[in-house]
Amino acid sequence: MLNPSNPLDPNPPLSRRSFLGTAAAGALLTTAGCAGFGGGGSGSESDGDASLTVTWWGDASRTELYDAALELFEADHEGVTTRSEFADLGPYLERMATAAAAGNLADVLWMRDTHVGRYGAGGSLLDLSEYLDDVIDVSAIGDAGVASGTVGDGVFALPTHYVGQALITAEDLLGAAGVSGGDIATWDDLAAAAREAADPAAGVFGINDPTLDDTHRHLEAWIRQAGGELFTPEGTLAADPAAIEEWFVFWKTLRDEGVLPPADSQSEANGAGWSGDFLVLGTSAMRLSSTNHFTIVSGLTEAPLGLFSTPAFADSTDDWWFFPPILISAAANTDSPEVAAALIDFFINDAAAADVTRLNQGAPSSSEIRDGLTPDLEGAETAFIEQISREMQHPARPFPIRPEGSEQFNGALTRIGEEIAYGEATVTEAVARLVSDAAGYLTGS
Repeated sequence: MLNPSNPLDPNPPLSRRSFLGTAAAGALLTTAGCAGFGGGGSGSESDGDASLTVTWWGDASRTELYDAALELFEADHEGVTTRSEFADLGPYLERMATAAAAGNLADVLWMRDTHVGRYGAGGSLLDLSEYLDDVIDVSAIGDAGVASGTVGDGVFALPTHYVGQALITAEDLLGAAGVSGGDIATWDDLAAAAREAADPAAGVFGINDPTLDDTHRHLEAWIRQAGGELFTPEGTLAADPAAIEEWFVFWKTLRDEGVLPPADSQSEANGAGWSGDFLVLGTSAMRLSSTNHFTIVSGLTEAPLGLFSTPAFADSTDDWWFFPPILISAAANTDSPEVAAALIDFFINDAAAADVTRLNQGAPSSSEIRDGLTPDLEGAETAFIEQISREMQHPARPFPIRPEGSEQFNGALTRIGEEIAYGEATVTEAVARLVSDAAGYLTGS
């Protein structure tokens, strides 16, 4: 089951935990017990020995799984030793920036899709092109997998896992309103179901308010369904401001009707983490979420839940589907590039490693690994991985690399969502300021 504190989910709200142990003092934890971040290992490939430093974001439970997988890699690669380091997502990204600036990144590191463009273009990451097929088997992730880490003419990351967008439903609340989650195919269907399920007098909301979330992948789905993109390949804003306005108007209308939670209630629930989520508490009939959040919510409530694909427009493009990747990279400064490439291949393609790490970071990017894991899964895990696998059968046009400034834009979306929800700005005013400000930090290549 995915860990409820998993900070790599692209659509939290997850309450952010401080570092474990000495993390409260700002130190990064390593399984070797020493502080610090980055720094390639010692040894060289020429003498047959290599020591790799491997980093990821996450908590101690993730590290226990991935350390166990690293032991399997060491057992199969005589002379290779590994040392792992981990941190919560925010500090991880800060330390990665410091290490990259110093040319001292860890040999192998998990990479955000929001950062691979910056570090790939900046020369901090190893170009994996020469290792594809020979050392790293990419046959089970396909061209789309390779494209997710391609920056310019180089391949600087590859996906180990994917997550998707979904609609999670409280089946008892929907059923009481005479609605089935399986009947919600369009955004109009979603609005109608939310109106039917909402019962303000009983304290029941039709759906959580996604405009106040920390991330906004469903807005991106909305834009892609209309044939647009959020960003251009050059790294500037591509979305039509009118499409962004329509998204916020859609949710403002439901909020004004009392179908959504009040802004202060939703913000308070988001701050409380999953234990305070309205779906978990049984006071909301639906929420838009990351697909892998289904396993988290299922572990926190006894109420029956449904997992369904994100609604679409009645006339949506058929290739709008996208799956944010969880990426893995090697540092340009590594002393053992071929061993680092072999470790990347291991985390993508090794069945024994997948048996250990399972779905901790999402659905495995390799179709063969997903198919191999599925018979051993049950309940919410089965529903999660089957939905991802089913949706991956749809056509999907390329998903542009996240440009530098994309996280700043994501934060700006949350801020204007708050301004609109609290009545501090009209939708038109807020979106106009969003677009104007974005021109200053989404400057492109």
